[in-house]
Amino acid sequence: MKFTSLKFNLAYLFFPLLIFATIVLTASNIPNLVAQPDASIHYVATTGSDSGSCGTQAQPCQTIQQAISNSSNGDTILVAAGTYTRTPGIGNCLGGTAVVCISGAHRTIIGGYTTSNWTASDPTTNVTIIDGQNAHRGVQVHGLSADVASLVLDGFTIQNGRYQGASSGDDGDTFAFGGGMLADRGSVEARNLIVKDNSAVGGSTSSDYGGAAAGGGLAFRANTNGVTLENITFEDNVVQGGSGNNRGGFAIGGGLYTFQVEITGNNLTFTSNDALAGSSNGTGVSGNNNSDAQGGGAAFQVDTVANFTNITFTENQAIGGDTPNGDAGGSFGGGFFAELADVTMSDIYVAENLSEGGDGNNPNAGSALGDGGGIAATRSNLTLDRAVIVDNVASGGNGTVRAGAGGGGGIYYADFTETTTMRLTNVIIGNNLSEMGDTGSTPGGGGGGIFVNWGNVVMDHVTIAENRLGGSPMQGIGMVIINGAEVTISNSIFADLTDFASATAIHAQPGNSVTLDNNLFFNNNFDTGGGGTFTGEGTSFTGDPMFVSPGAPDNNYRINSGSAAIDQAAGSTVTTDVDNQSRSISGAPDVGADEYNPIILSIVPSNEALGVNWVGDTNLLLSLDHYEVVVSQGGSANPPNEGPSPIDVGTDTSIALTGLSNDQTYTIYIEAKDGANTVLGTSNTIQIAPTDDIVYLPVILR
Repeated sequence: MKFTSLKFNLAYLFFPLLIFATIVLTASNIPNLVAQPDASIHYVATTGSDSGSCGTQAQPCQTIQQAISNSSNGDTILVAAGTYTRTPGIGNCLGGTAVVCISGAHRTIIGGYTTSNWTASDPTTNVTIIDGQNAHRGVQVHGLSADVASLVLDGFTIQNGRYQGASSGDDGDTFAFGGGMLADRGSVEARNLIVKDNSAVGGSTSSDYGGAAAGGGLAFRANTNGVTLENITFEDNVVQGGSGNNRGGFAIGGGLYTFQVEITGNNLTFTSNDALAGSSNGTGVSGNNNSDAQGGGAAFQVDTVANFTNITFTENQAIGGDTPNGDAGGSFGGGFFAELADVTMSDIYVAENLSEGGDGNNPNAGSALGDGGGIAATRSNLTLDRAVIVDNVASGGNGTVRAGAGGGGGIYYADFTETTTMRLTNVIIGNNLSEMGDTGSTPGGGGGGIFVNWGNVVMDHVTIAENRLGGSPMQGIGMVIINGAEVTISNSIFADLTDFASATAIHAQPGNSVTLDNNLFFNNNFDTGGGGTFTGEGTSFTGDPMFVSPGAPDNNYRINSGSAAIDQAAGSTVTTDVDNQSRSISGAPDVGADEYNPIILSIVPSNEALGVNWVGDTNLLLSLDHYEVVVSQGGSANPPNEGPSPIDVGTDTSIALTGLSNDQTYTIYIEAKDGANTVLGTSNTIQIAPTDDIVYLPVILR
């Protein structure tokens, strides 16, 4: 069997030049940046008029851009429901390429109002749209240095934005960034947005390579003062590389792209975004690069520091460029991709994403690769805590001479310098597929769950189960480890990895080292193999993990009562599980990503009330007589009207606690008891506060 080292493109080397080449401003163009002593509010409505000094409630402006022109540094612009498009002749900011443009200034723009109510924003009811009409970028922010431009944008749908690269010229002309929004330098706070149907399209050229495209939805470059994203849906955004004589253009970050950015995100959903690399009839190679696609949902590049929570990536795809007469492009990260970045994510769901290499002649083994069906990262620190990665596909492209290799159905990780680390804690990696392309000879590939190519990897409380390989000679149904990697695996589960009789659960080639500490192996062809160095195998044990509902369509690899993993992680310092539930319910923590809990509690806060719901394990609670709700609160908080704690609710599995004090913390858990008042099981404990704040969040399917 032959494994091929992955060669990544060097597209990032061009990007610093683009930051300066795309937009050139002189000092005389920059507005006065002295903040006004009394910031003003300006108003916009589709029924307004852009004449005179518009912007009052009585005479709102008709376009957002006119209100920007009429406002001063630090002002706020409120926008009523409706659709806002680019109006020729209104605010020719940065050449008039965007519907909304901020250059060297600071503004706050909030949508979701009506002309009869300017006090409360409700973007769900009062839909407020920035529409590029497939001809203009939606929003553009630019500052000559990091501290001279900022935008707070809240309560909008950004749709049909498009930026098209030119068919000739240098990279600054043919490359395309940010169809929905491009922000260069400055800072951005974006909240409560829907970003959909936007595109960035690289120019098709007659030169050596086609134009690159990045950030079909949102693109941020050199925003070192910070970017904050909250409650945003990215849907059906596209980056499309242009065609070229020898090689097609790169496609990077279908929904989101970052370069030299410090960014935080919370409650983000990436659905059906595409990164489609350009095609070529040439050799497929230019500047030692192929026409690669990186990050169907999102891409984090070069000095990006990203910290995200509550993130969903579903049905995104990265597709390498086709090259019928040469080496086709590769694809990396159907869900998201990181290169030379530092990415931390928690509470993340990655499902049904695709990374697929392009089709071509493919004489070289490093072409048409399809790596990281869910996630791909190279030379990056990648930290995942509380993640579910299921039903993703990494597929090599088809080839006349050689089929493309697929690697890492769930995750592909590479570090050719051994200076970065991937850390996985409380991660489920199940039912992912790595497969080869069709026809031609097969150069290798594998890693149905994870492919590690060099680098350092630390895994604790990870569940890897029922991952698949598309055909021989692929190896490593759960993991493949090559090229001198160092991997440490503790308190984890490798189960039901049975594709191909000769394939192992963990395949480490010679020269690689794997340290095992207290892991459960069950129902695999072979647990370990491949010639690498394994230490600590004597600490492993076996037994049925008793998954709740493995395989499609549920892909639920949490454990049930009777699992051999229960109470087997003595000494573990991990305090929560994949669902952020406590691991200190009773006894020692459980091995694997999930902590078995006989009662799972959830609570929804509202005004002076808490909606308390729970689900009990019916097999464990056969002797159940009643549930008790145990509630405690601080001395100044009101106790619930429903009675002193504990509250006996019989066999009901929900209760509304009322008469509570807003913004005061309550601690709640559930006990199941039999007729003799003996405790049969205890739920997780939740601390939560009632509130009268209304928060609009995207739906996240778990």
